[in-house]
Amino acid sequence: MVRESIAPAASRSNRAPTSACNHARTMEVPPLQPPRSSPIAEDEARRIPPLLAGYWSFGQYWGTWVIVVVELNRHRGLSYGRNGLLLALLSIVAVLVMTFGAPRLTRFPISGLIAGSLTTLGVGAVAMAVLSTGTLWIAFILVGAGNGLIDVFLNVEAQRVEVATGRPVLQWLHASYAAGGVTGAIVGGAIVAAGANYPAALAIAGLLLFLTAAWNARRGANTRAQAGDPSTFSLSAFRRHPTLWVPALVILFAFLVEGSMDTWSGLYLQDELGASASKAAVAFAAFSASLCIGRLFAGRVLFGFGRRITIVLSGIGAAIGGGVAAATSSPAVVAVAFLILGFAISASAPAAFGLVDEAAPGDQANGVAAVTTVGYSGFVWSPPIFGWIAQAFDLRAAMVVIVSTTAGIVVAGWLAPRAGRDVTTD
Repeated sequence: MVRESIAPAASRSNRAPTSACNHARTMEVPPLQPPRSSPIAEDEARRIPPLLAGYWSFGQYWGTWVIVVVELNRHRGLSYGRNGLLLALLSIVAVLVMTFGAPRLTRFPISGLIAGSLTTLGVGAVAMAVLSTGTLWIAFILVGAGNGLIDVFLNVEAQRVEVATGRPVLQWLHASYAAGGVTGAIVGGAIVAAGANYPAALAIAGLLLFLTAAWNARRGANTRAQAGDPSTFSLSAFRRHPTLWVPALVILFAFLVEGSMDTWSGLYLQDELGASASKAAVAFAAFSASLCIGRLFAGRVLFGFGRRITIVLSGIGAAIGGGVAAATSSPAVVAVAFLILGFAISASAPAAFGLVDEAAPGDQANGVAAVTTVGYSGFVWSPPIFGWIAQAFDLRAAMVVIVSTTAGIVVAGWLAPRAGRDVTTD
């Protein structure tokens, strides 16, 4: 039963939980953490700024992409269909990297893994700006690989530092991504408005990734990522730790909503409701800002409410905001509803990533890779499904389907163990 056990019995694992994970005995009770004034906590706290900067540069790239992709398509003569295929290639590469690549790399220091992940995406950003149309698929592969590595190793390190310091680092990490979405949209919009070509915006995004990679290489921890079972197939973590399916489903539905908003919110406002392109761009920046604010807010209350309650409330709030957006025909009301949706959905994925430490003690790298792989799978199969719905019916119908996935967040959160329940069987 999911509510009875969150980790396999000791006899089913040849590895004892690491000292960083021994706190994970209950789902809702805050973990025992070292005093914030202890030397260990202070040393680990110094790793937080470069970690957040790295995830911010990750969001900066995608905030820039949302604005300049129209210019890229027009300049390269890419149809929506071909662009969709390239994005599907990107997502497939990210899933393959998380599934087969990340578990093989845990033998290396986490600082080098983080720096390498950010550098890979930076190279992809520059390649996106300079490669010819015929070789543009190489840039999408590099961006996909960087995405997969970043989502695994930066979340693994954030979880470790959170345990060591007692601070909501995962919430801050994902808030920094949303902040990057805001700044990326602003920079990209300013460059396009100034009449400059889109490669300049992508080059700036790549430069920022290189700078944050260097910072993490210098200030990051030299410890190895938590490896646990030496499997090279990350999805096998679900066999070793079956209750990883709870955070995996939360992340799947949260990524579906967040990723679909990046893809469909602008089209919904412009094509369905008749809003201008500039208003749609402002709406995306506002949505990203609400994600950032929501994650900072959730970071203050997460350990008080517990991750389970945080996930359930997040799903309910997102359903309310999304439902209003799908029901109204007023662009202004939709923009406000998007703010509510972003604020509510913001806590789901970070809280779910926090459950991995409790579901897979001593095996976080494979656990994070496994649940993130499930989450990213939504990016592979959801675009053609939502595209078919929009084509067969309309964008409002696609928005209704997107909003309906928030029910999955509520159900998955409800399946997590309740407060005070022992989550181990040993």
